[in-house]
This record gives sequence, structure tokens and C-alpha cells, in this order.
Amino acid sequence: MKKFFLSIITIFLLAAISFTGVASAQKTIVVRNDTQKNLQANQKNFPLEVLRLVNKERARVGLNPLTFATDLAASAYVRATEITTKFSHTRPDGSKCFTSMPQRGHILGENLAGGQTTPAQVVKAWMDSKTHRDNILGKKYTELGVVYYYQPNSKYKHYWVQHFRG
Repeated sequence: MKKFFLSIITIFLLAAISFTGVASAQKTIVVRNDTQKNLQANQKNFPLEVLRLVNKERARVGLNPLTFATDLAASAYVRATEITTKFSHTRPDGSKCFTSMPQRGHILGENLAGGQTTPAQVVKAWMDSKTHRDNILGKKYTELGVVYYYQPNSKYKHYWVQHFRG
């Protein structure tokens, strides 16, 4: 009879341990899903955060802030998808990057970046590069379109494009 009760207790304990393991795994999955949702929500805010950081840099040197231009963001998106396969200011068809931009305005600029995972990282990288910094601090620019694009099966995975217009 003792063996019978010991067997039942052992089975009960094993079942409880298994159930706890499943519950922990489910909590882990939920945490991962919440984290992924938060990351995706933050990524949607990346363009406006880049604009904010760019305008902060411009304010430091007494320049007017740039305004967000959705048509420039649309052309930046086109370029972001292109640079996942050819990271260059020349488009895959051989034309210049400016051919993707709306031609309203007479001064256009483009900044590209790959690999940075946050707006702060990408703006710092651009500010650490003279040519990119010159675009960010361009006195004649008045508008900016920004895109963050994630392509997991590519070299840099994280891609950033800024299109400037003045």
C-alpha cells in the first residue's frame, strides 16, 4: 500500500513539475510577444525620433528645424528597399538617387545608413561623418523624409534613409 501511495505522489509531483515548466514557457512566449510588439511600436516612431534628433543638432548651431515631408519619406522608403541589395547612392538601375525623390524644390540630399538599431545610433553615425553631417546641417534644407527599414535576410538588417529638400 505504501508503494502505491508513493507511486501516486511521485506521479503527482512529476505532473506538477511538468505543468510548471509549461507555464514558465508560456510566460516566456508572452514576454517575447510583448517585447516584439513594443519594438514594432517603437520602430513606427523611429522616423519622428530621427527628425527630433536632427532638429536638436540643427538647433545647436542656430539653424531652423526641418519639417517632416511624407512625400520624401515615400521616396526614402523606395531607396531603403533598394539599398538592401545595393548599398549605394546610385540606384540599382544605374540612375542617381535623386530620381526617386519628388522634384519639388531645387536642393536635394540623401543620407544612407545600415546596421544601426536605434534613432540615436544612426543620428550619431551620421553626425560623425562629415558628408552626412553637412546634409543634416544644410542651411538651405527645409524638409526631411526619414525611413527605417528592417530586412532580416540582408547584410545590415537595419536600414535608414533620409531625404532632404530645400
